[in-house]
Amino acid sequence: WQCQSCMYEYKPKVGDDFYPVSAGTQFKDLPDDWRCPTCGAEKVKFKSLGKQVAGFEQNQGYGLGTNAMTEGEKSQLIYGALAFFFLCFIAGY
Repeated sequence: WQCQSCMYEYKPKVGDDFYPVSAGTQFKDLPDDWRCPTCGAEKVKFKSLGKQVAGFEQNQGYGLGTNAMTEGEKSQLIYGALAFFFLCFIAGY
């Protein structure tokens, strides 16, 4: 989870010595009055750093599922398809 105000990243493995929050505490289990130790922002200002997808967040629901792919997954799909069709083309000779 990352604070959108100051870009502080909460890491459950480390916890927060300032509050104090013990190591291993998940973000959802933090107390309601917990705040960012850097800037004091509330929990609602934090955004999940889950799977980072390529493209705009609002476009992830469109298409055939490729909008929810990461940059690496899209590159692998594109270059894999190009290699496959190239091999099919060469096999036709």
